[in-house]
Amino acid sequence: MAANRHLPDGGGVGSDGPELALVLVVREPTPSALRRCLHSVAAQTSARWSLSVACIGPLEPEAGEALDEALAQLPSGRVDVLWCGEDASEPEAAAAALAATSAPTFMLLGQHDRLAADAVGLLATALVDADVAYGDDDDVDDTGSPRDPHLKPDWSPELCLSFPYVGHPVAYRREPAVAGGGIRALEDGDWEHDLLLRTTERLPSSRVAHLSEVLCHRQVDGATDSPGATTNPPGDAAVASALARRGIAASVASGPVEGSWTLERRVRGRPKVTTVIPFRDAAPLLRACVDSVTETTAGDGVELELVLVDNGSTEPETFTLLDRLEARPGVLVRRDSRPFNWAALNNAAVDAGRGDVLLFLNNDVEALRPGWLAALAAQALRADVGAVGARLLFPGGRVQHAGVVLGLGGAAGHVLAGLPGDQPGYLGMAVLTRDCSAVTGACLATRRDIFETLGGFDEDLGLDVNDIDYCLRARELGLAAIYEPRAELVHHESPSRGTSGSPKDQLRFLERWQGMVEAGDPYLNRQLTRADCSAALRRTDEDKEWQEWRSTLTTS
Repeated sequence: MAANRHLPDGGGVGSDGPELALVLVVREPTPSALRRCLHSVAAQTSARWSLSVACIGPLEPEAGEALDEALAQLPSGRVDVLWCGEDASEPEAAAAALAATSAPTFMLLGQHDRLAADAVGLLATALVDADVAYGDDDDVDDTGSPRDPHLKPDWSPELCLSFPYVGHPVAYRREPAVAGGGIRALEDGDWEHDLLLRTTERLPSSRVAHLSEVLCHRQVDGATDSPGATTNPPGDAAVASALARRGIAASVASGPVEGSWTLERRVRGRPKVTTVIPFRDAAPLLRACVDSVTETTAGDGVELELVLVDNGSTEPETFTLLDRLEARPGVLVRRDSRPFNWAALNNAAVDAGRGDVLLFLNNDVEALRPGWLAALAAQALRADVGAVGARLLFPGGRVQHAGVVLGLGGAAGHVLAGLPGDQPGYLGMAVLTRDCSAVTGACLATRRDIFETLGGFDEDLGLDVNDIDYCLRARELGLAAIYEPRAELVHHESPSRGTSGSPKDQLRFLERWQGMVEAGDPYLNRQLTRADCSAALRRTDEDKEWQEWRSTLTTS
């Protein structure tokens, strides 16, 4: 067996960031996978690393030989091997291995992980200006062929409470990680995800860096210890303890994707929600909308107030319906016959209500089941949230809205639109609560004080992208836009009006936000397409196509 080797003071060379200690726990390893893991360490293009290995219990002879063989190829004096009792837990062993090194940064390395050759150099460099840095990963088979790439979004604190999407590789600055409590054992929970949650909750989002490169390959020829594994996923203790620390009133349930969780945030008190619904005629749609909203929100802890904005209806059937609706408690009808301007109609109607939460709802939206409004209100009432959107389905059950991506199909578009409703989408984007750049105004919740601070929707964007603009202006204030799939409704996609797609509005939008659009939406990995809503791999000619589309706006 390999002898203990200790890191010399100030070990590590190179100039591409601080020394990165690789912390590896070995327990009943697959010999071939262990060899590949350690060979990938030896193959790093950066020399600025050390390796601290904690072996739990005695190793089988073949595994011991594999360990000795691989360690013999590593630079002398930069490896420390610790031996732990067979009853030691993985977090105990990892904590001991970390304590054996004094490096200012570290990364947890799984025994079935294979690092890309530049992983250490890139992650260490990222930690010059960040406290946590993570990259993308994929699975590889026995032949080394990659599959199932996990092309992750930039830092999404909300998604992190729903799914351990960061996985491997993730590197930490030691000081904030230790300040958060360091590595600790966690009963019925993912101890690595617990470390990530405790460390990042003490940091501004700007201190968490994402490298949109596949920097780690996970061997799948045997059992795997990498986060996100589909075998025996850990329980919810990491998330439940995070909620308790943060004082969040919520319960945790098993989520829609294996290894995920659903947070059921609860509203405090009985908040009033002013729901603004502009319409013009189309009485059957309005009736279905109002009846479904009323029926599904009774007794859910939210006080509902409806402000119906009649934008010049002329049909007798509509007037008859309005007479009946106006007689209901909590229903106000406002007449506003100006030429249709979605932003202006909503802005003018807000003062007719008194809710602390404002919900802007299209008249062609139909609620399906109770709980959706409480889910939106609980998110909207958070101090750090500016806008909340729902999961919207076409009448046939396919996804209509699961969050907005900047630059998708033009100025902005709905990711995963058209996806069958029973499919989770890439990395669970259609079914997991997560941060996004914007949400659709067909069902958008926000607090009244934020709405007033922003001056409402931009009325110069009267037909198109005013909802996206609102979300981006809220984000400039440091407020998140949240996609909340627990609020699920049917959207009939404006059959009474068709679609706008106003080139004038899109041009104005891009004059304001083009830098952000061209930089790429942070919540869709830059390796994924913006040419359509599929979240498929990006094509090399997409930037040229987008610029050609952009040029058409100035000539329209």
